[in-house]
Amino acid sequence: MTTAFLSIISLNRRLATGAPERLLFEDGVNLLVGSPNTGKTKWLETLDYLFGEPGADPFEDDEDQGLAAKYDAASAQIRVGEETFWISRRWKEAGGKGKIYVDQEPMLAKEFQHWLFEKLGIPLLHFPKGNPMSGQTWPELSFRMLLRHIYRRQGFWTDLADRQPEAEQLACILQFAGLAEHVFSEDYGTLVEYKLQVERLKIRRENYALTLNELARELLADGDIQVDVSTVTIAAAQQRLEDQRQSLLAERDILLSQTAGAVLTTGQRSRVAELGVQRAATSVQIENLSRRRNEVSDRLGELQRYRSDLAEEIERMTRAADAGAILSDLRITHCPACDQMVKTLSEHSADCFLCHQHLPAEPIIDGMGAVRLRFESDRLAGELAEADELLAVISREADKLSADAAAAEKELVEIDQELRPARSVIAALADDRIGAVDMRRGQLDERERQLVRVSDALDVGVSLTSEIVRLEKLIEPLETSVAASARAVDFDAAAAHLEDGMNAYLEALNHLQPNTWRHNRVRVELSSGTFRILVGRRLWSKALGGTDSLYFLMAYHYGLLTLSTVKGAHYPGLVVIDVPGDFLGEKIGDKENFIVQPFINMLAQEAYAGAQLIITGASFQGLTGAHFQHLPHVHIA
Repeated sequence: MTTAFLSIISLNRRLATGAPERLLFEDGVNLLVGSPNTGKTKWLETLDYLFGEPGADPFEDDEDQGLAAKYDAASAQIRVGEETFWISRRWKEAGGKGKIYVDQEPMLAKEFQHWLFEKLGIPLLHFPKGNPMSGQTWPELSFRMLLRHIYRRQGFWTDLADRQPEAEQLACILQFAGLAEHVFSEDYGTLVEYKLQVERLKIRRENYALTLNELARELLADGDIQVDVSTVTIAAAQQRLEDQRQSLLAERDILLSQTAGAVLTTGQRSRVAELGVQRAATSVQIENLSRRRNEVSDRLGELQRYRSDLAEEIERMTRAADAGAILSDLRITHCPACDQMVKTLSEHSADCFLCHQHLPAEPIIDGMGAVRLRFESDRLAGELAEADELLAVISREADKLSADAAAAEKELVEIDQELRPARSVIAALADDRIGAVDMRRGQLDERERQLVRVSDALDVGVSLTSEIVRLEKLIEPLETSVAASARAVDFDAAAAHLEDGMNAYLEALNHLQPNTWRHNRVRVELSSGTFRILVGRRLWSKALGGTDSLYFLMAYHYGLLTLSTVKGAHYPGLVVIDVPGDFLGEKIGDKENFIVQPFINMLAQEAYAGAQLIITGASFQGLTGAHFQHLPHVHIA
């Protein structure tokens, strides 16, 4: 059964003149009696407004807005389980139109509904509107949605909850039956979200692959990628380009060698080869010297910062020694605990005048701080001297590396000057053929750069695949958990509870007035995706006429009320029904008593202590076992 029943103790309105109006209710059946135009419907609309209706005032739908001006506040004393609370709304108070006051604490409508859910023990959850995989955001199942099944308005007698979408209606029934937290669990919502993400990523990856293939064929040469773009085909194309590059380099070397052989003597060729070797060695030497010089420069900077820190620390120690010498003669004059002046008890005492402990020899006390300072100063001075020595060594090494690098660069310039005449002669003869080879090498380099760009673009597809794999690993345990939770949900048992309650009401009507219900038994079909109530084999709305629909909907509220005592269910034990005086053209005044009697009999049971029905009517003459609330004043326009 639900954690706590919800019932109304009193309903109050305050006139603009300050005069109060009040209705008092009790547990069980409450009959709000009055002839037409006595304000029964307006009282119930006031209650609806107090339960979080978002309008500016409880009568904003009135054509002339007269009632909104007539009243300036409304309140209700409610009982939730064993606790009582005052809820109120003050639509004429500045800043109060959108707020609900709970024991004078203002709340927004959504906050109030969350508070009420918590008090009633009803779990807060979200549900899908339609197909869970549609991608739509799951809305919150609010108390206002549930209230459409608890409060039957006078003009809403054509459906279980008029103008409520099927998905929302199903969610409400599952919530009342105590199944919604299992069907629309947090794991299920997470599972749906992960699956949607995977589908979106797969579509994105597919579209990305198609687009990349089209762009790659436009960017790359025909021979690079012929079938499809992938890491394998890119690697194969890069290897082909590297083979062609090496072939061109070999061809270039052959051209240079042949040209050199034709224009240079044997001695000149040997000298050019020797200079080439020297030039390569010198270039390597310059590179190594540059790297070492950078390393030494970084080390030199670290040591300079370390020496600076040591110098600052020595300066602070010097200032501390000077401060100690100046402050050593100061004595404690006031107690640090009570701030009273300290008085020496004996001028010749060998004890501390403050803590009265025995004092050691005066030179020892005076010298302890100075010794520590000297020790720290000596240690820092030694470290400073060591740092200066390291700085000198590293500075000399840096200077030597700079000198070696300058000498190597000078040697490289001299080699280039000696090679220049031979290069000019060779280039003059081989310029065209070498230029053609170099141009083909440049084309290969550009194709390589394009392949690298496409390869980088492939990384996006790889990251998409990695994300899909990660999500699928998260989906697997969630699917197991959701499937186990679904197997534990007994939809048939929940449907049977509601079905039995509705049929019990219809059977009670036949007992009170034979042949009132002449149709077949009501059947309830409930699953995670559907909720239908059938009469025989037909949907109830298509099988029943006017008065029979009235009986059916009363049976529906009776069946919901029986869920209040079912373990694990979340129906709050409250029904509010505004019966129309003229239902589809048929007067129902003579039917009021016997349609209410089954509720009186049920709510008199101990299991329903604290449950409540509030129902309007014209007379209810001769009906016993209920609490009457008469509205005698007729409001005439």
